[in-house]
Amino acid sequence: MQAPRLRSMFRNVRTEPRKFSFRSRHLPDLDKAWIERKNRIDQSFDGTETPGSRPIKMRGATGLPRAERLARRQAQIQSSKWSMIRAGLIAVALVWLAWKALQWVEQSDFSGVLKWMENA
Repeated sequence: MQAPRLRSMFRNVRTEPRKFSFRSRHLPDLDKAWIERKNRIDQSFDGTETPGSRPIKMRGATGLPRAERLARRQAQIQSSKWSMIRAGLIAVALVWLAWKALQWVEQSDFSGVLKWMENA
């Protein structure tokens, strides 16, 4: 049995390196109908329309005017700011409660409870 060959860190110029070519089985070579349809759509975007076709108009994702979209976005930003402030206040309140609880535990005398457990 032969020992396995280790790859060289230098390129072997005598042989051509392996190449990868991906041919999707889902998209066969472009057919003429698809190319024709794509050209018609491109023409409608460019403004050079074919007779009997409608121009394509681009508008926002929601279909709202720009001013209303901006107002909605500002409201969204404002609500996220308030939610962050609210979360911060809740976190501060919880930390303060934990600190007060720790102080109470340090000052309390649990010897009665310990004696009860010892006698049980």
